[in-house]
Amino acid sequence: AEARRQGVEAFILSDAIEGEAREVGGVHAAIAREVATRNRPFQKPVLILSGGETTVTLRAKGKGGRNSEFLLALAIGINRVEGIHAFAADTDGIDDPENNAGAFADRSTVS
Repeated sequence: AEARRQGVEAFILSDAIEGEAREVGGVHAAIAREVATRNRPFQKPVLILSGGETTVTLRAKGKGGRNSEFLLALAIGINRVEGIHAFAADTDGIDDPENNAGAFADRSTVS
């Protein structure tokens, strides 16, 4: 409702997205880049929402969670494109083994 009051259209991609967090983040980055650079499939300004259960397959020792993995992949994928801001959070308030609720990224997150 607040987005609409601010003149921003909101779209829900899905509330049942599944897959590797890294791959899902890359797909979301591609959608965000398309909107930011070509004004499609949604017109700016826009709020794009999604939800679901992603997974992380560990290939080495490490720590982190699905939201962090998703958002890092998204940050790499937006490749410093201006006008994209992303937030990932978990409903239980923690991101797997980490003591955080999620993360925020924009064009300055990865350089």
